[in-house]
Amino acid sequence: CFILMALKTNPFLLKLKEQLTCAKCHGLYTSPRILPCHHSFCQNCIEVREVQKVLYSVQCPSCDAEPIELSSLDEVESKFSVTPKLNELRDVYDSMKESEGIHCGNCFIASAASYCKDCNKTLCNDCIDAHKKWSEFATHAILGLEEALKAPTESMIEEEAEEKVTSHVSPILSAISGREAEIREQGEAVKEEIRSFLKSLTSSLEDKFISEVDEIIDRKLQMLEKQKKESLNTSHEIKELEPVEKADIQFIGSKESISHHVGSVVSRAGLEECKVKEIATIKHMPEERAISFELSIELPNHELHLDLPASSISLSIEPASANTTTKHSQVIDARVIPTDKPRVYQVICTPVIRGRHQVCIKALGIQLKTPSSFTIPFNPYIEQVITPIRTIGDVQRPCGVAVSDDGRVIVSEYSASVVSILGNEGKLSFGNEINNIIFNGSYGIAITDDCCIIVADYNNHRIQRISMDGQYVTSFGCAGCGPMQLNYPRGIAISRAKKLVYIADTSNHRIQIFNCDLTFFGLFGKKGAGNGEFNTPHDVAIDNEGFVYVTDWNHRIQKFTHDGKYLTKFGSNAGQLNRPSGIAVDNAGLVYVSEYGKNCVSIFTSDGDFVRSFGEKGTGENQFKDIEGGITFDKDGRLYICDTGNDRIIVY
Repeated sequence: CFILMALKTNPFLLKLKEQLTCAKCHGLYTSPRILPCHHSFCQNCIEVREVQKVLYSVQCPSCDAEPIELSSLDEVESKFSVTPKLNELRDVYDSMKESEGIHCGNCFIASAASYCKDCNKTLCNDCIDAHKKWSEFATHAILGLEEALKAPTESMIEEEAEEKVTSHVSPILSAISGREAEIREQGEAVKEEIRSFLKSLTSSLEDKFISEVDEIIDRKLQMLEKQKKESLNTSHEIKELEPVEKADIQFIGSKESISHHVGSVVSRAGLEECKVKEIATIKHMPEERAISFELSIELPNHELHLDLPASSISLSIEPASANTTTKHSQVIDARVIPTDKPRVYQVICTPVIRGRHQVCIKALGIQLKTPSSFTIPFNPYIEQVITPIRTIGDVQRPCGVAVSDDGRVIVSEYSASVVSILGNEGKLSFGNEINNIIFNGSYGIAITDDCCIIVADYNNHRIQRISMDGQYVTSFGCAGCGPMQLNYPRGIAISRAKKLVYIADTSNHRIQIFNCDLTFFGLFGKKGAGNGEFNTPHDVAIDNEGFVYVTDWNHRIQKFTHDGKYLTKFGSNAGQLNRPSGIAVDNAGLVYVSEYGKNCVSIFTSDGDFVRSFGEKGTGENQFKDIEGGITFDKDGRLYICDTGNDRIIVY
């Protein structure tokens, strides 16, 4: 605080009096109390208002601060602290009034000229000079009397509040520092536990693998001992002895899966239980007149793939449905080469026939127990003359075709307004009010994962869902151009990869997308000839990666992402299209397009490169008439084409 003296008429004394005046009674502070808002008043000037019988409220007279609640009147003294500095200033003021002057607080003789903030004393000029010469006082802050008087009382209050905060925070900071040391100590203890655990685990794994190897060695030695005894008993009949047991013990490790498996001990018995993890990415190789696919081998009972050199793997490929007599002549030799993917091998072979084939694999000379199968697709690069293998008649203007996994052929017959299922039991048709099902020109069809048939009811502007036994399930759509409204829908395709259904909304010049439960997902396209625009799109197809292909009567095919983003177009240069109608993509990524304008089928790569075409107008073999309908593949790679004008389905 300041220790000052001033005369009654002295400006310093007047300033000090102003600082000591209560804003409520306008007199000098008596028993001053400070409120939480930092305003000070005489104790008697603090108004206590009774809110309830046992509750009182205090409101600051100078500001709109939140009222303070008291449970009794006695709490005024305990709740609001006395400000010692104001009492000290009041004492100084009283002394100054009595002395009527400002004296040096050091010599008490000369008049004061300055104030030492650190010593809390007024000083005359002589004492100031002496004060500055002492090294321990040299850094003290010396203020002029006028400057010292300008320091507001509020700053003193803030300093006092800061001291209180510091006294509360210091223990907290000290506790935090102690907790920090505790956390570090605990962390080091956990690290030590981890090190100990890993040492124990390594030792355990080492014992386990060594024990397995010892067991295999013992078993093999026992077999050799048995063979030795048998051979000695019949030595006169044996010219050459070849050991049955081989030194085929190997350790197969994988860095990528070290967190799950630290290698595996593999012997003949283990290899025999291995299986092909997957066969994927079938591709045509036109230059070699061959196809290729990828596979990986998996150890039994877990997901660790077997990492073997490609030279140690051999395989043969043979038709899955051939009889014993013809199987041997149709076996395909294949070669195995490594890829840049870990534990994945590329197989290259030249097919003899297309369709479902079985793959028999040997690893290190040991036949794997579980064979695998895949479909060799229709191959336009190899077959010089493409001829059909079957013709299905007794259908009226077929416009849609699909094949179930069990081999049943589902055909939409536009002229008869029915959908027919052709199987071993014969032909089952529904529509024309059979089972309360009515079509008005049935068009595109597709089979869902839950074995239902989705049918484009062309002239009724709707989609119907029918069970495989011909029972009505549900339908949606009506004439219009809004979402879930249709205008002469034609082709339908289902994306297995994206779980979406695509419908060619032909006269609305767009494609609508639905979820598998036939709820609306989105749409894309509009009438026009630009990229992403259509002129009466007839059909839609999906490849294995989920890309969407649309036949467009702008005489082209357009390719999109699964959500309708335009990617590319083709069919306007080599292999110029003329009113493309049906479309399908095989498991090797080749795109097949039926052309209404040329009565043929054209084949492209997924990038739009023309491969070849086949067919011409007519009614004979390999001839078509008005093929404006669907085209599809079955699971064995056979191609089905709606020969609409000739009232038949042709199978290749």
